[in-house]
Amino acid sequence: MDEGIGDDFLVIGRQFSISKDGILYFVDFKDHSVVRKFGSSKDNKGEKFIDLKEWLKEDVHNDFHIDDLWLDPLGRLILAESTTGKILRISPDARKMENLADSYDGYRFSTIAGLTGSPLGDLFIGSPNSATVYRHDPTLGKLFVLNEDLVRSNDLLIDSTGGRLLVAESGPNRVVVYDLNSSGGLSRSWNLVKFPKGQATPLSIDFLNNEENLLVILLDRGKKLQILDLRRGKLLQSIELPFTCQKIRSHGLWIYMQTKKGIRRIKPPTDLFVR
Repeated sequence: MDEGIGDDFLVIGRQFSISKDGILYFVDFKDHSVVRKFGSSKDNKGEKFIDLKEWLKEDVHNDFHIDDLWLDPLGRLILAESTTGKILRISPDARKMENLADSYDGYRFSTIAGLTGSPLGDLFIGSPNSATVYRHDPTLGKLFVLNEDLVRSNDLLIDSTGGRLLVAESGPNRVVVYDLNSSGGLSRSWNLVKFPKGQATPLSIDFLNNEENLLVILLDRGKKLQILDLRRGKLLQSIELPFTCQKIRSHGLWIYMQTKKGIRRIKPPTDLFVR
């Protein structure tokens, strides 16, 4: 790939999620308690969406830190804040905040790596420190442990039916699939892709352009993308990146990437979309 890859687009931010209409919601580069959004504005710092310091009581010893965020089908922003351990839901106009969860069995959440939800309303939360993926049931307002084996998540992805959860994991290096039953609980789990020990660690995953047979995996300490055809069990493309990435998300014909300098994007080969 060209060394100028991603140079046409740079948003000064960290963790991010993308709405259906292409609005980028991201954590402020310097203040990790602030979420900003970027749309038609030409300002690459975006506009402020919400500041947790205006809503939550601050810890005098620790600053707020948003680990991950995700937009649900109703346009509400779900975010995981590690200082308080809270999983928060913010209304589309940022006028209402709800605390969905902050602990399990008396233990407060710490680092969250992976946050997503199903069309049915279930929320899935990856906690690598406890080697657990939690499921939040919106009807009961309760948390449940999803996995039976240990799983140290880096990222989570769910299909459009809400019946299949994919987890990018370290140790072992793999992408594991959790098939879910009609109640959102675990039906079975199985390995989709396994990588050699000590080599490629899958850091982030997403479907390419919402085509669920095309899976993009961020590997090699954030320096490589692999695009897999799940239907044919084939590697379609391997892309070496000129910068290190921590997270990827696909929207339209673009792959957006969280880098040390901000959020960049690349356009994969167009022939991948017409297979």
